[in-house]
Amino acid sequence: NFSRLADWRAAVHRVARFREALDNLPAIEQGAEEIKRALHPEGDLAFEAVRILLPDGHIVIDDATVHITPGERVLIVGDTGRGKSTLFRAVAGLWPWGSGTILTPPLESMAFLPQRPYLPLGTLRNALSYPSPVDAFPEANVRQALGRCDLGVLVPKLDTIERWDKELSLGEQERLAFARLLLHKPAWVFLDEATAALDEDSQHRVMALFDDELKQTTVLSIGHRPDLAVYHTRTLQLVHGRDGDRLKLKPPPAPPPPRRWLQRLDDWLLTIRP
Repeated sequence: NFSRLADWRAAVHRVARFREALDNLPAIEQGAEEIKRALHPEGDLAFEAVRILLPDGHIVIDDATVHITPGERVLIVGDTGRGKSTLFRAVAGLWPWGSGTILTPPLESMAFLPQRPYLPLGTLRNALSYPSPVDAFPEANVRQALGRCDLGVLVPKLDTIERWDKELSLGEQERLAFARLLLHKPAWVFLDEATAALDEDSQHRVMALFDDELKQTTVLSIGHRPDLAVYHTRTLQLVHGRDGDRLKLKPPPAPPPPRRWLQRLDDWLLTIRP
């Protein structure tokens, strides 16, 4: 029972640290301004003059005003540590510090994929169906989702109890999170560097889900890899400013300058051609 006792001891310590962190969490002072959240009347996502602060008052993002409609695929880029993940936390209602209003689609229609997916203890089937019950999806759908994300080798282990966060590589965990999306089919997906551990081919396969099985899903991505832009319809960039970063539409790349010397060579060839 040593491994079970070790897991139990680790869980108790995590709960104790979590409670201590809650006790030490900076509280919002009475009457202080905070980010307001409400449901969008048409099911869209809108940021209305949203300012995101740290608990000490430091401005992270200033005056974000963006409207995203269902079916769009939006990539958010910016330097590391500029508050992109904090923006997603504010959408989820986990970050109240700031001001402005975030109008969201229904909470049950949204799914968030962090860079390191959460895998609960238990069977692989439990990790795949989370947060739904383990028997929520037909067997054929579960097997198909694993195969679609290049995890077919794990099908025989669906009912095996393991520490899957230790057994699977980070790339396999990320692909498992996309297989989970295939089962739940959320209307809105927020990807926080959710393909960072995948090679280019694996990234293409999982992002192709939004062209095939999940074509109705709205996608918001945070990423640093330049090849991510091809999977999105527009790119928003956090632009550094004196009073915090601002979220702006990134213009498309400029066309390459004309190769004038080739034109001159063609003109010269025309003059000497008989």
